[in-house]
Amino acid sequence: MPSKEYYEKNKEEIKEQVKKYKQSEKGKEAQQKAEQKYKQSEKGKEAKQKYKQSEKGKETRRIFVWKQLGVKCDDWNELYEYYINCWECENCGVELVEGHTANNRRCLDHCHKTGKFRNVLCSYCNLLRGE
Repeated sequence: MPSKEYYEKNKEEIKEQVKKYKQSEKGKEAQQKAEQKYKQSEKGKEAKQKYKQSEKGKETRRIFVWKQLGVKCDDWNELYEYYINCWECENCGVELVEGHTANNRRCLDHCHKTGKFRNVLCSYCNLLRGE
């Protein structure tokens, strides 16, 4: 790898070499590959973002989080359907909402020792239960 001093002494010659390389077939091919790789990565990012916002993406993410929290289940699809279709807290009866900050947001209550699902609760009742 050239040192800074070498670069300073030979700056014009290096720039000329780079210019010739970019104009060569090999340089053009390298540039095309780099552009293609960039486009593919952008398409991948777009596809990933689109999937995350889809219903299936949301379901996959939520089940992944439940597993990380230690929830045990034989049929994740059935549990998710039950969870997503529950619109009232099974403890206090308040209407449940989606989101991250509301006290009445939907939570999957489970036993932290066994991992067994218990109820779908509002976040307030889930915190009060505290187990």
